Amino acid sequence: MLSWLSVVAVAFLIGFVSIRAWWIERKKRIIVERPNSFSVSKAVHNQEDEEEWWRRIELEHLHELNREYVERLLCKIDGAGTGTLTKDERAFMERMAKLDAPPRPGVRPLPWPSPA
Repeated sequence: MLSWLSVVAVAFLIGFVSIRAWWIERKKRIIVERPNSFSVSKAVHNQEDEEEWWRRIELEHLHELNREYVERLLCKIDGAGTGTLTKDERAFMERMAKLDAPPRPGVRPLPWPSPA
């Protein structure tokens, strides 16, 4: 009788642990945007704003090396979208856009670090 109860208890425990693990994994999945939805997620809005902001970079005010790199990145965005840019390329584009661009609505500009 004792061995039968221990087998049932172990089976119940294994079942409970596996269902709990499945439930936790299920909760981790994040749905960014459902197909054919009428609302657009905040991340998509930010991405569009970012691309628009980068396109307003005044190339004639940039150094020729920076200008060439910005043009190359804009061509990359035209071909494959902003998702293909690396973290460093995004940071570069944001630095170039901050040089003489008007402040973006709703975004507080970061103060420049003081020279040491």
